Amino acid sequence: MIIQIAGTSGSGKTHVVRQLMEAAKSTHFHFITGRKTPIGYDIYLPQVRGKIYVLGSYDNPTGGCDTIKSVKDIYSKIEEQYALGNHVVFEGLFAMNQTRGPALSNRLPLRTITVLLLTTPLATCFASIDVRRAYRGADKLPVERTLNTQNNYVRARNYTARMRDAGAAIKRVSREEALPCLLDLLDNSSGV
Repeated sequence: MIIQIAGTSGSGKTHVVRQLMEAAKSTHFHFITGRKTPIGYDIYLPQVRGKIYVLGSYDNPTGGCDTIKSVKDIYSKIEEQYALGNHVVFEGLFAMNQTRGPALSNRLPLRTITVLLLTTPLATCFASIDVRRAYRGADKLPVERTLNTQNNYVRARNYTARMRDAGAAIKRVSREEALPCLLDLLDNSSGV
Protein backbone atom coordinates (compact mmCIF):
# COMPACT_ATOMS: atom_id res chain seq x y z
CA MET A 1 0.00 0.00 0.00
CA ILE A 2 1.16 3.53 -0.79
CA ILE A 3 -0.16 6.35 1.38
CA GLN A 4 0.43 10.00 0.52
CA ILE A 5 -0.37 12.80 2.93
CA ALA A 6 -1.33 15.95 1.02
CA GLY A 7 -1.97 19.50 2.15
CA THR A 8 -0.54 22.99 2.11
CA SER A 9 2.35 24.30 4.20
CA GLY A 10 1.53 24.18 7.90
CA SER A 11 -1.36 21.74 7.45
CA GLY A 12 0.37 19.06 9.54
CA LYS A 13 1.80 16.67 6.93
CA THR A 14 5.19 16.36 8.62
CA HIS A 15 3.57 16.25 12.07
CA VAL A 16 1.47 13.22 11.10
CA VAL A 17 4.48 11.31 9.75
CA ARG A 18 6.48 12.12 12.88
CA GLN A 19 3.59 10.75 14.95
CA LEU A 20 3.70 7.53 12.89
CA MET A 21 7.45 7.25 13.42
CA GLU A 22 7.04 7.88 17.15
CA ALA A 23 4.45 5.08 17.35
CA ALA A 24 7.05 2.77 15.81
CA LYS A 25 9.90 3.62 18.20
CA SER A 26 8.96 0.77 20.52
CA THR A 27 9.44 -1.63 17.61
CA HIS A 28 12.27 -1.87 15.07
CA PHE A 29 13.25 1.61 13.96
CA HIS A 30 15.98 1.83 11.36
CA PHE A 31 17.44 4.99 9.83
CA ILE A 32 18.60 4.66 6.24
CA THR A 33 21.30 7.03 5.03
CA GLY A 34 21.71 8.13 1.47
CA ARG A 35 24.13 10.42 -0.23
CA LYS A 36 24.52 13.52 1.97
CA THR A 37 21.05 13.53 3.49
CA PRO A 38 18.72 10.83 4.81
CA ILE A 39 16.45 9.40 2.15
CA GLY A 40 14.04 7.50 4.33
CA TYR A 41 13.27 5.32 7.30
CA ASP A 42 12.28 1.68 7.70
CA ILE A 43 9.70 1.32 10.44
CA TYR A 44 7.78 -1.63 11.75
CA LEU A 45 4.51 -1.72 13.64
CA PRO A 46 3.48 -5.04 15.21
CA GLN A 47 -0.05 -4.84 13.81
CA VAL A 48 1.10 -4.18 10.21
CA ARG A 49 2.29 -6.98 7.96
CA GLY A 50 5.59 -5.97 6.37
CA LYS A 51 7.90 -3.00 6.49
CA ILE A 52 6.72 0.58 6.21
CA TYR A 53 9.10 2.83 4.30
CA VAL A 54 8.82 6.54 5.16
CA LEU A 55 10.33 8.64 2.37
CA GLY A 56 12.37 11.76 3.10
CA SER A 57 14.36 13.22 5.97
CA TYR A 58 12.83 14.30 9.26
CA ASP A 59 15.89 15.91 10.85
CA ASN A 60 14.47 19.45 10.53
CA PRO A 61 11.13 21.12 11.44
CA THR A 62 10.00 20.71 7.83
CA GLY A 63 10.75 17.37 6.28
CA GLY A 64 9.54 14.64 4.02
CA CYS A 65 9.90 14.66 0.27
CA ASP A 66 10.67 18.38 0.32
CA THR A 67 14.17 17.35 1.47
CA ILE A 68 14.64 15.46 -1.82
CA LYS A 69 15.21 18.06 -4.51
CA SER A 70 14.23 16.00 -7.54
CA VAL A 71 10.64 14.93 -8.25
CA LYS A 72 12.08 12.15 -10.40
CA ASP A 73 14.05 10.85 -7.38
CA ILE A 74 10.94 11.02 -5.18
CA TYR A 75 8.82 8.93 -7.51
CA SER A 76 11.67 6.53 -8.34
CA LYS A 77 12.13 5.81 -4.63
CA ILE A 78 8.38 5.29 -4.13
CA GLU A 79 8.27 2.78 -7.00
CA GLU A 80 11.47 1.06 -5.86
CA GLN A 81 10.20 0.55 -2.31
CA TYR A 82 6.78 -0.60 -3.47
CA ALA A 83 8.39 -3.08 -5.89
CA LEU A 84 10.37 -4.47 -2.93
CA GLY A 85 7.04 -5.27 -1.25
CA ASN A 86 7.10 -2.45 1.27
CA HIS A 87 4.32 -0.11 2.29
CA VAL A 88 5.29 3.47 1.44
CA VAL A 89 4.25 6.60 3.35
CA PHE A 90 5.25 10.00 2.01
CA GLU A 91 4.36 13.68 2.13
CA GLY A 92 5.61 17.03 0.91
CA LEU A 93 4.76 19.84 -1.46
CA PHE A 94 7.20 18.54 -4.13
CA ALA A 95 5.46 15.17 -4.05
CA MET A 96 2.14 16.71 -5.14
CA ASN A 97 3.30 16.60 -8.74
CA GLN A 98 0.29 17.00 -11.04
CA THR A 99 1.83 14.67 -13.68
CA ARG A 100 3.93 12.06 -11.87
CA GLY A 101 1.43 11.28 -9.11
CA PRO A 102 -1.48 10.45 -11.44
CA ALA A 103 0.87 8.61 -13.84
CA LEU A 104 2.06 6.36 -11.01
CA SER A 105 -1.51 5.73 -9.88
CA ASN A 106 -2.49 4.80 -13.45
CA ARG A 107 0.36 2.25 -13.65
CA LEU A 108 -0.55 0.49 -10.40
CA PRO A 109 -3.63 -1.59 -9.58
CA LEU A 110 -6.74 0.41 -8.67
CA ARG A 111 -6.66 1.89 -5.16
CA THR A 112 -3.01 0.96 -4.51
CA ILE A 113 -2.43 4.61 -3.56
CA THR A 114 -4.49 6.35 -0.89
CA VAL A 115 -4.20 10.12 -0.55
CA LEU A 116 -5.00 11.57 2.86
CA LEU A 117 -5.95 15.19 2.18
CA LEU A 118 -5.57 17.27 5.32
CA THR A 119 -8.50 19.65 5.76
CA THR A 120 -6.64 21.99 8.11
CA PRO A 121 -8.13 25.51 7.92
CA LEU A 122 -5.83 28.12 6.36
CA ALA A 123 -5.76 30.20 9.56
CA THR A 124 -4.37 27.19 11.43
CA CYS A 125 -1.80 26.62 8.65
CA PHE A 126 -0.62 30.24 8.89
CA ALA A 127 -0.34 29.96 12.69
CA SER A 128 1.70 26.74 12.38
CA ILE A 129 4.06 28.37 9.89
CA ASP A 130 4.48 31.39 12.17
CA VAL A 131 5.42 29.08 15.06
CA ARG A 132 8.08 27.37 12.91
CA ARG A 133 9.41 30.74 11.75
CA ALA A 134 9.57 32.07 15.33
CA TYR A 135 11.48 28.94 16.36
CA ARG A 136 14.09 29.83 13.71
CA GLY A 137 14.13 33.48 14.82
CA ALA A 138 12.24 34.80 11.76
CA ASP A 139 9.37 37.28 11.63
CA LYS A 140 5.77 36.34 10.95
CA LEU A 141 4.86 34.97 7.55
CA PRO A 142 5.38 37.65 4.85
CA VAL A 143 2.53 38.43 2.45
CA GLU A 144 4.11 36.66 -0.53
CA ARG A 145 4.54 33.45 1.51
CA THR A 146 0.92 33.76 2.66
CA LEU A 147 -0.13 33.83 -1.00
CA ASN A 148 2.07 30.77 -1.69
CA THR A 149 0.39 28.91 1.15
CA GLN A 150 -3.06 29.83 -0.22
CA ASN A 151 -2.00 28.70 -3.72
CA ASN A 152 -0.67 25.42 -2.31
CA TYR A 153 -4.00 24.93 -0.50
CA VAL A 154 -5.77 25.04 -3.87
CA ARG A 155 -2.99 23.00 -5.50
CA ALA A 156 -3.44 20.21 -2.91
CA ARG A 157 -7.15 20.01 -3.69
CA ASN A 158 -6.56 20.01 -7.45
CA TYR A 159 -3.88 17.35 -7.06
CA THR A 160 -6.22 15.19 -4.99
CA ALA A 161 -8.93 15.45 -7.66
CA ARG A 162 -6.42 14.35 -10.33
CA MET A 163 -5.32 11.44 -8.17
CA ARG A 164 -8.95 10.39 -7.65
CA ASP A 165 -9.48 10.48 -11.43
CA ALA A 166 -6.35 8.30 -11.82
CA GLY A 167 -7.77 5.62 -9.52
CA ALA A 168 -6.32 6.56 -6.13
CA ALA A 169 -8.49 6.33 -3.02
CA ILE A 170 -9.05 9.71 -1.36
CA LYS A 171 -9.75 10.37 2.31
CA ARG A 172 -10.35 13.89 3.58
CA VAL A 173 -9.23 14.09 7.21
CA SER A 174 -8.44 16.68 9.84
CA ARG A 175 -4.93 16.87 11.26
CA GLU A 176 -6.22 15.09 14.38
CA GLU A 177 -7.89 12.30 12.38
CA ALA A 178 -4.90 11.70 10.09
CA LEU A 179 -2.78 9.38 12.26
CA PRO A 180 -5.69 7.12 13.31
CA CYS A 181 -6.79 6.96 9.66
CA LEU A 182 -3.24 6.18 8.51
CA LEU A 183 -2.85 3.44 11.13
CA ASP A 184 -6.24 2.00 10.22
CA LEU A 185 -5.27 1.85 6.53
CA LEU A 186 -2.00 0.09 7.36
CA ASP A 187 -3.64 -2.23 9.93
CA ASN A 188 -6.29 -3.32 7.42
CA SER A 189 -3.94 -3.82 4.49
CA SER A 190 -3.43 -7.42 3.55
CA GLY A 191 0.21 -6.88 2.71
CA VAL A 192 1.63 -5.29 -0.37
